[in-house]
Amino acid sequence: MKILKILSAVVAVVFLVVFAGSLILPKSYLYERSTVINAPAEAIFPLVGELRNWPEWSPWIEMDPEMRITYGTSTTGVGGSYHWAGETAGSGKIAITQFDPPKGVTFEMQFKGWEDSPSFTSFILSPEGNSTQITWSFTGEFHGNPIKRYYGILMEKMVGENYEKGLANLKQIAEKE
Repeated sequence: MKILKILSAVVAVVFLVVFAGSLILPKSYLYERSTVINAPAEAIFPLVGELRNWPEWSPWIEMDPEMRITYGTSTTGVGGSYHWAGETAGSGKIAITQFDPPKGVTFEMQFKGWEDSPSFTSFILSPEGNSTQITWSFTGEFHGNPIKRYYGILMEKMVGENYEKGLANLKQIAEKE
């Protein structure tokens, strides 16, 4: 009986420490990666602003080639969307919420299991002479969920590496054209 009390106390302390620790973690996240592409924004924008072009450069499709994509009625402009489902990439939906060619595009992303916490990703294109700086960002909130806040610590590395790969793919395609 004494062991059961000790075990219960240990579990309660661990729970409190994990919960209290989550309170000091950020409630929101913002991850960004940028690169300069030797092409005008007008040549780059269709690669990110038309969802049917994403398979050409997306790092997630590259790592999960069996991913199933179902396109919405529209795939460009505000409201354009698609759903994805894959073994590695999980499943979810992406929809265009802001569309300003050739300056930028913003998407709302909903991941299965995280429907209460949509994320937003955007591409901002800034001309630099004959080149264009493209910044890919990922932002959202954890809404007080302590487990998701801990997950946020790992997201920077996962998202960052994939964004770098995706930007390298975009650069290669845009500079070839």
